[in-house]
Amino acid sequence: MGTLWQDLRYGIRMLAKNPGFTAVAVLSLALGIGGNTTVFSWVQAVLLHPLPGVAEQGQLVAVETRMPDDSLHTSSYPDYRDYRDQNQVFSGLIGVELMPVNMGFGGDDRQVERTWGEIVTGNFFDVMQVHAKLGRTFTPEEDRGLNAHPVVVISHSLWVNKFGSDPNVAGRTVHFNGHPFTVIGVAPNDFQGAIVGISASFWVPMMMQPDVLPGEDLEQRAPTFVHIIGRLRPGVTLARAQAEMTTLASRLEREYPNTNRNVGVVLNPLWKAHYGAQSVLLPVLLFLSVVTALILLIACANVANLLLARATVRTKEIAIRAALGAGRVRLVRQLLVESVFLALLGGAGGVLVALWASNFLTAFLPQTHFPVAILLGVNQGVLGFALLLSIVTGIVFGLAPALHISRPNVNESLKEGGRTSAAGSSRHRLRDLLVVSEMVLALVMMIGAGLLVRSLRNAEATSPGFVPNHVLLAAFDLRSNGYSSAQARQFFELLCERMESLPGVQSASFERFVPLWFYGRGYTRPDIEGYVPRSGESMDIDYNDVGPNYFETMKIPLLRGRDFTRQDRADAPLVCIINETMARRFWPGQDPLGHRLNSMDRWWTIVGVAKDIKYHSMNESPESFLYFTRLQSPGTDANILVRTAGDPAALVTVLQEQVHALDPGVTLLEWGDLSGLLQVSLIGQRTAATLATVLGFLGLLLAALGIYGVLSYNVSQRVHEIGIRIALGAQPRDILRLVVGQGMLLAFWGVALGLCAALAATRFMASLLFGVAATDPVTFMGVALLLAAVAFAACYVPARRAMRVDPLVALRYE
Repeated sequence: MGTLWQDLRYGIRMLAKNPGFTAVAVLSLALGIGGNTTVFSWVQAVLLHPLPGVAEQGQLVAVETRMPDDSLHTSSYPDYRDYRDQNQVFSGLIGVELMPVNMGFGGDDRQVERTWGEIVTGNFFDVMQVHAKLGRTFTPEEDRGLNAHPVVVISHSLWVNKFGSDPNVAGRTVHFNGHPFTVIGVAPNDFQGAIVGISASFWVPMMMQPDVLPGEDLEQRAPTFVHIIGRLRPGVTLARAQAEMTTLASRLEREYPNTNRNVGVVLNPLWKAHYGAQSVLLPVLLFLSVVTALILLIACANVANLLLARATVRTKEIAIRAALGAGRVRLVRQLLVESVFLALLGGAGGVLVALWASNFLTAFLPQTHFPVAILLGVNQGVLGFALLLSIVTGIVFGLAPALHISRPNVNESLKEGGRTSAAGSSRHRLRDLLVVSEMVLALVMMIGAGLLVRSLRNAEATSPGFVPNHVLLAAFDLRSNGYSSAQARQFFELLCERMESLPGVQSASFERFVPLWFYGRGYTRPDIEGYVPRSGESMDIDYNDVGPNYFETMKIPLLRGRDFTRQDRADAPLVCIINETMARRFWPGQDPLGHRLNSMDRWWTIVGVAKDIKYHSMNESPESFLYFTRLQSPGTDANILVRTAGDPAALVTVLQEQVHALDPGVTLLEWGDLSGLLQVSLIGQRTAATLATVLGFLGLLLAALGIYGVLSYNVSQRVHEIGIRIALGAQPRDILRLVVGQGMLLAFWGVALGLCAALAATRFMASLLFGVAATDPVTFMGVALLLAAVAFAACYVPARRAMRVDPLVALRYE
């Protein structure tokens, strides 16, 4: 231990004697370690420990329904109940769904605000191992009897903001959709709920579904709205749990063939669930993890090059120590201690970088009324990662230089001019190899960033099939105002008529679900008259409930038939509109107008065929889709759409006035420019493209510094040679060509090998790309030319210095 401490003190003195070298090395390592630490903090918050306040999250798994087309879906409450009661692999199984409600306080139930919470099964808090901060959580009795127990556990933030941190909050009343609920407890401060990235404000029992989530049938066996999460028993593996749950799903398929035919179950760790923030950010974070690892490798190569260059200065020192009896192991240990200490300094700088940059991810989160919240920051786990990474990094970049310098030719090294020995030539080749490696890594990073930028631009330029510009969207839910479905339909019709009569308004309509929005979708399993499904064919089809003039307002072309009108009322014949993909699927070569389908136990006649649009994501393949008229569908909620010739934001006040004129008690819950709201669908692409570009340019800068450092060192070592060349008649352009040629040769090999590496690596990015091939030649050639240009600039600076060498001074060099 004493010898190790002696090595450390000696290493500190050596680094202090070379402040320039130390500063450059620490800065390079700080950027590399800081980038990796920052991304790790994001990975920890989103993937490794995604549910704040929940104990032993590694035991939690998402239990998801696998549909006949292999897509993953939410489950039904009856399926959840059977899985819960018949399995032997989970210590507990919960059901949960995120939902918005109209929340009111006190006696004025008409003054409400939109609030998001979770409807959960009664064992929710027990399985999550979360205990109330105040009061209690649910009892088994509150998980029985439909609408029998209107109780609620509120979040810590709701308790603080709406109840003034009242310690006697238990027993107070809050209204959800006009229905009174009794507060029984307050959740811990750090608990946000069971949906990753979403901060719930309250939790109510699943049995209160008719009051807080109307329109759903809790006893419907077909997959509906329930997310299932299970906690594995101690010692039970995911594979064993999957096998048992597959057996249970097969049993349910036999017992309920009408709803469960070809329906299976898939168990995934929470980080692989198809819902929540992790489903959007998983590919982005995995990509960024690879990119930051490449940044760290480039930084390590830079520092290794610096150490090799510094080794020349220390050749005599190492030779003297070897001559005095120091063995190779002793020399290597001394050099590694210095390297690790240098890396620890870089790690400390990296932690500062992470403290500054850890919240950058929040800049990409959508600015919506949706309660998006991811707890980012540097905690003990992140600090431990930074420490471990620093130690490993110190060994990685220090080992090769230590092995080279610890084997000196003592006789040659102690002579004047010993720097030109074979060992020096070996170090020269290693430095060139490290520079080429840096350029290869930088080229791969820049090509990846270029592909993502082109993909994002393609996605932004691609039409979703409708025109979102100049459209105001506003959300309403009239349940808390006591409206029936018929009254709500009349309200929305009258509001649209009023808006259409205003100057500058081109048209107005309403819909239930917003296309390309990340929350809310409807699906049905219709029977097509005259069509017999193939074995294993999925008949699940997404739908939307829309109002009259919807297709005109959204500017969705109708290929056949007509739009919905105000005559398509509840007492009129039931009608629907299908998209072109559905027409080709079920009526190939035919006119589908006049044909019928059965959905929700009612027969609908097709009156129109609309052009395909993007419903869920910009890179989705065309899929079948149904439109029903909201005038013939039950429900009290809708999104008003107003197309205007000017700025949609200017209509918000006017819309509020029109709403107040119809009913002063109705509240405008959410609103925004439709084109701006739809940018949420590109959050993954935008995050990946922006951060990859920043990191790519950082890698390019580090690679340029690497080639600059090698050439600068070579010029300093060849001053004598260059002086002789000039004295013998060499012109400045000859010296320029000599130095730049050496650097550009390294750049050539870096670009050539980098293009080959990128061809192999970018194919793994295909899932992140839209409208651009993973081997796009424009991106590959453009980045290669950029890297060559940067390399030339890095070569030119030391070449200019070489051109200015005074032969008289150079001939006296050494």
